[in-house]
Amino acid sequence: MAQIAQSKMTGVLVATALFCGAMAQAQATPLDKLFGGNGLMVGSLVFSDFAAPYFNGAGPSNIDVQGIVVTDPATGTQQAGLRFVVIQSGVPNPFSLSGKGGAHEIGFVIDYSVTDTTGQLKTMSASTNSTAAGQAGYLFTTGASPNASIAHNVGVDSTLSALDICNWFGNVCPDGGPSVIQAQGGGPSPIQFPLFTGALSASVPLYPGASTYYVQHEMDLQIANKKGTVAGTVTMREFNALFSE
Repeated sequence: MAQIAQSKMTGVLVATALFCGAMAQAQATPLDKLFGGNGLMVGSLVFSDFAAPYFNGAGPSNIDVQGIVVTDPATGTQQAGLRFVVIQSGVPNPFSLSGKGGAHEIGFVIDYSVTDTTGQLKTMSASTNSTAAGQAGYLFTTGASPNASIAHNVGVDSTLSALDICNWFGNVCPDGGPSVIQAQGGGPSPIQFPLFTGALSASVPLYPGASTYYVQHEMDLQIANKKGTVAGTVTMREFNALFSE
């Protein structure tokens, strides 16, 4: 049976300001148009420093970036962030691997920073609308830190908050519970965060006290590529990253 990962919350797309110098306009923006100093403002959050250091089987022009505000129906708490929608030929069309010819893997890494202009961010949430069945899988990883090098996987310390959501060839990521990253060399005190989750979406506390966090998303889609093995199917339509004070 296919496993589906997607956000349970109700989201509303919002007018997103694309800024480049003094120019601004409201629109959803292909990822490659955000390189070179461009950015997005969603509510009080400024998203900038966009980069895509790795793409395999696709390109940054296949990702449409949209501003989104999500309201928790139980508490009324709002989160603002970004929705990354897969597009092909300018329209929403998911990445899909099926074993019927073509590629056996699609992978990419997306980096950016987020700054709260009115307060201080406390939590980050991530979700993906992806499916996998049979000999196939997806792995969606999100990391954030006030230290850009840590967020970009150059070392690990207690400032890192991380989430993995996956269904990997029939195995859903186990919920490993709180994990502790020990402080290194007199660095910040350790904090706890859920590292792996099999839930449809997940949230994590951010390291406290920073105004800007650096975020990295990594997505890997694969199907079986062994002689004599029937490949499964995997698709990815979108993923979301949300932040709250």
